[in-house]
Amino acid sequence: MESLKKAGLDDLLPHQAGKPAKGPWGSGIYARFPLRAGSVIEYGNFRQAEAIVKMPGGPEVYVASVHPCAPRFDYKVRCWAQGLRALPAAEPRGLVRVLAGDFNATLDHGPLRRLLGTGYRDAANVTGQGLSPTWPAKGWKPIPGVTLDHILADPRIAIRAYSTHLMPMTDHRTLFAHLVLP
Repeated sequence: MESLKKAGLDDLLPHQAGKPAKGPWGSGIYARFPLRAGSVIEYGNFRQAEAIVKMPGGPEVYVASVHPCAPRFDYKVRCWAQGLRALPAAEPRGLVRVLAGDFNATLDHGPLRRLLGTGYRDAANVTGQGLSPTWPAKGWKPIPGVTLDHILADPRIAIRAYSTHLMPMTDHRTLFAHLVLP
């Protein structure tokens, strides 16, 4: 976090919400435009921040910074599933919604399929890059890369582009999506 602040994060994205913390347990939303902090969804040691971003000349947008527990061990599966179930369904009316982050799930996992079934669209999948691995960032033998990180967009949002990028000091690839609001 300190290195991001030194690099000018607060100048570029001065509005923030959530509970950033050292390690994988914190969650934060940083925005160029004003936002209203929502609740923080907490399961186990993991936190998922929520906020409403006020877009100039456009709609307000609900954003969630997703990071449920990793289901690496059987005793963590319940925490992981609860974290995904706590995320709001896509709705045809009201605030447009974007869920983004480390879902610790591929498009094959039931809890993520359930969320997609409410109407969200996966930015990678829409742009033909649904199998682009996001973790581990550089691949670890014998672990193949898998797509655990996602940007899910409300069905009213157009998805124009998607890409992944290597960043120093993280084991996940960074995601970019060009989203067009209604």
